[in-house]
Amino acid sequence: MGQFGPNRGMLDRALAAIEAETGLQTTILGWELQVGRDRHQVDAVVEIAGPEATNRFAVEIKAAARRVIVEQLWHRWQPLAKERPLLVAPYITPNLAQQCRDLGLCFADVAGNMFLKAPGLHVYVTGKRPDQDWKAAADEGRAVTPAGLRIVFTLLCDPHLLNATYRELATAARVALGTVGPVIKDLENRKHLTLGITPRRILNPDRLFEEWVAAFPTALRPKLNARRFRAPEPNWTDQVALRTYGAYWGGEVAAKKLLHHLQPETATIYTTEMPRQLIVDQRLRADVNGDVEIFDVFWNTERVHGIDDIVPPVLAYADLFTTTEGRDIEAARMIYDQFIRPTFRNQA
Repeated sequence: MGQFGPNRGMLDRALAAIEAETGLQTTILGWELQVGRDRHQVDAVVEIAGPEATNRFAVEIKAAARRVIVEQLWHRWQPLAKERPLLVAPYITPNLAQQCRDLGLCFADVAGNMFLKAPGLHVYVTGKRPDQDWKAAADEGRAVTPAGLRIVFTLLCDPHLLNATYRELATAARVALGTVGPVIKDLENRKHLTLGITPRRILNPDRLFEEWVAAFPTALRPKLNARRFRAPEPNWTDQVALRTYGAYWGGEVAAKKLLHHLQPETATIYTTEMPRQLIVDQRLRADVNGDVEIFDVFWNTERVHGIDDIVPPVLAYADLFTTTEGRDIEAARMIYDQFIRPTFRNQA
């Protein structure tokens, strides 16, 4: 993400809040730099000078901060222990601030909330109210609407579709043709896509992926007609070929089939049609607290593929990250390493 536009302003506001609240001096050393052994690209590197020491922070700027983003950053940064991450967002709620503090993840928002911990530095401020203008700005963006998330999902699963016609992309994402152009423009404006270069490329697939995973549980998943059931037997998923029902495994069952080591406690299913026959054959009983959750498929299964009767890995990862289970998050990381990262590296 570039130094122009809302990200620059957001970081400037957050650093100004740090200086106003603490008297510390802050300096932006550079934008879009690569750090760590894996040469991970961050939005910026800043320096914070205190009375005892001067410390550098690798900045990750997010349009909105949620639990899933905090977990993603924490797990991704753990292998890069020499680098000190700093999450910057319009507003960090008190609950999220406490989660960051518990993990040791530094943050700062434009409202003046912050957690800064480094040699010679320990600051924790929370409870300040957000600036309404920045809150509204964080909620904007065509790419994080339900239709926009369908399009982004399609591009993450098959980056080659970025160079298809808008009509082909709309068909693959199952959205109206008129929604594609504004979403692509939004992605270009926010430096997710190359601008004016052919063929188009996703500039930083990891960043776009993180944004999609963070928005999916609140913006798209609730639109997928969720239904809950309880299965009569704990291991019933081992014996069912969902493709015969026009359905696909997500969540923990997808992780088991992809990784061959996770024992599912819940079953997540995506179906292309009403799952009446599946419910009858597997003797599923409606139960609002059941261990089986069924959603509508939101992508074109003829254009965007998973493996056999499993959802695309991007969705399996997102399902796992909607839980707070450590084993699910670890499985999500393995799915990313084995199935998602190679797709990003092979993009045209």
